[in-house]
Amino acid sequence: MFIIVLISLVLIGVSNVVNRFVPFIPVPLIQIALGACLALVPLGIHLELEPELFFILFIAPLLYNDGKHTSRNELWRLRAPILLLAVGLVFVTVCVVGYTIHWMIPSISLPAAFGLAAILSPTDAVAVSALAGRIHLPKSLMRLLEGEALMNDASGLVAFKFAMAAAVTGVFSLPKASFSFIVIAVGGLLVGAMLAFIIAGIRHLLRRAGLEDETMHMLLQILTPFLLYIIAEKLGVSGILAAVAGGLVHAFENERMDYAMPNLKTVSNNTWSVILFILNGLVFVILGLQIPKVSQVILDDPLFNNYRVIGYALIIFVLLLVLRFLWTLMFARSGQWLGKKSQDVPSIKILVLTSVSGVRGAVTLAGAFSIPLFLQSGDLFPQRDLIIFLAALVILLSLLTASIVLPLLAKKKNTDDKDEIERMEREWQVRIMSSAIRALHQKSNEENEAAVDSVIGDYRRLMQQLELKDNNVRRLPRSREEEAGMRILALGIERKYVRDRLESGQINNQTADYYFKCWSRLN
Repeated sequence: MFIIVLISLVLIGVSNVVNRFVPFIPVPLIQIALGACLALVPLGIHLELEPELFFILFIAPLLYNDGKHTSRNELWRLRAPILLLAVGLVFVTVCVVGYTIHWMIPSISLPAAFGLAAILSPTDAVAVSALAGRIHLPKSLMRLLEGEALMNDASGLVAFKFAMAAAVTGVFSLPKASFSFIVIAVGGLLVGAMLAFIIAGIRHLLRRAGLEDETMHMLLQILTPFLLYIIAEKLGVSGILAAVAGGLVHAFENERMDYAMPNLKTVSNNTWSVILFILNGLVFVILGLQIPKVSQVILDDPLFNNYRVIGYALIIFVLLLVLRFLWTLMFARSGQWLGKKSQDVPSIKILVLTSVSGVRGAVTLAGAFSIPLFLQSGDLFPQRDLIIFLAALVILLSLLTASIVLPLLAKKKNTDDKDEIERMEREWQVRIMSSAIRALHQKSNEENEAAVDSVIGDYRRLMQQLELKDNNVRRLPRSREEEAGMRILALGIERKYVRDRLESGQINNQTADYYFKCWSRLN
């Protein structure tokens, strides 16, 4: 096991080197190919995919981190389309694709077909982000895809759980399943949020007790998603949604920690960047390790016509694309979409991008591997190997299609809309000044209160001018020496804020240069 993990880590590094020379091939596809090659090389290397371990080791921390970095305002603004995709589309997919699979392949029972459709419904935001690395997807579309992926893992897996229970036992109750889904989903969100508040309170108590060691607090951050997932699953609710809710809650706490423990922010960003780089890479390498064995079982079986089986996978994939396109089209024409007014109907191009960006990933394959080996009667689960093979083939088809179609449809990064760039620059200016105001409030005392109030007043006027898109922004005159000192302190805080965001990758060099130029002009 140690050797497999060690080689997998090496392959992650190799994949980035290969991508440097062949940048038109997305890194996830390179990692899948390297994992498949490793499985095919006669070295006796074989890794069994344990679904429960996979979910807690990879999915929990990845979704927790996504929750921490998801814009809460954007998530709320896009709540309607996110829920329509993450819940509504999942259950429509289960019904339509499930019946189609059973009709095409009668040997797959209807409950098992529903289970396959359920596990094919979740999308993979990690794969989409990686594929979108060299193109410019619209900001609202990326927010929508991220929000959808945060939620639809849970809805898809819950639907899969009930479908498998019906396939194994032969018993299914729609009212009971619907009530259980609500309890599991809402319970997961509540448990995750409550536990996150408790952990945040513990961290606050540790700081008040004088325990401000960054390493210890970093350890608590790393342990948090695993604790959230395990406790939620033990309570019978969704561990995935608990991790997401915990990430959203801890985003609030981390904003306060920026000033209480400024060094922790740098340590946290650097540590999580390494962890996420490794986890994201391992997900696709492990996916590649599984594909040869899954394929060999079906392709070498004389009972299956290889071309027909591949045709089944193509039909299922095309049906998923068409269903996603029609679903988004229907609601885009009849209501709000991407947070816009109903009269601002998105173009067909945006709807196609939304459909193709619904990439399936490792969650789908891990769910397929969790199909039980035996029915309640003791018989083997019918067509288990075929179901896993179809899931793996649909994953590959979705990744290949997205890697080919997205660059053709999406704009290049250097053709960003000028108005959008200017809006983002003004938004960052306001956030930087807000950071300085919060820090000045903490530095305020009886001796410098007047100077602090004066500087803060200047900042608020500048923020108002930026929000009104006034380009003639000038600082008010400085008269007193103490006030000048407070201004220098505030500007230093501004520059540190920008440098920290630049180092953590939250802004690019262009945005940072814009601020520094404005700073020079205003002073």
